[in-house]
Amino acid sequence: ENERIVELPLNGRNPVDLFELAGAAVQTGRASTRSMQGSSGGVEVAVAGGVGSSTAYILDGAMHNNPYDNLNLPLPFPDALQEFRVETGALSAGSGVHTGASVNAVTRSGTNAFHGSGFEFWRNHRFNSTDPFAALGSDGERQGDGLNRNQFGGTLGGPIVTDRVFFFGGYQGTFIR
Repeated sequence: ENERIVELPLNGRNPVDLFELAGAAVQTGRASTRSMQGSSGGVEVAVAGGVGSSTAYILDGAMHNNPYDNLNLPLPFPDALQEFRVETGALSAGSGVHTGASVNAVTRSGTNAFHGSGFEFWRNHRFNSTDPFAALGSDGERQGDGLNRNQFGGTLGGPIVTDRVFFFGGYQGTFIR
């Protein structure tokens, strides 16, 4: 559910990393440059020794696989997901489209009350420990990785017509320097 998705520490806030928390799942590669790019697009995950491109991705009940390489299309950021479910092993008839596993993601929706959230995650090399294998600088100190990543955004949902029509929207921006 949404509370667990948001609270889990995901490097880069990529919801596809949740898939690797399932047993017997391991990332075996990323999409080629000819495939869908982006922060959460094109991750090859093998389940129980299967082929990395044999996973069915379903977003809001519709297939969400890239036809080019059968990897995932980009998924919404964690704050915009209501549910994320991974099924491995013996799959049901509704989700057993591929031989590997089934990843089912459901986006959030609006309600009769206005709700929203905001977030900012900042990662700076000054707060990281120095890699013991990093090169030495001219002053004899180990050089840092120089990473400065800022991820920010928010969500907003509510009613358009009470008990009938709702809206929900979200935005996440990422700056890496």
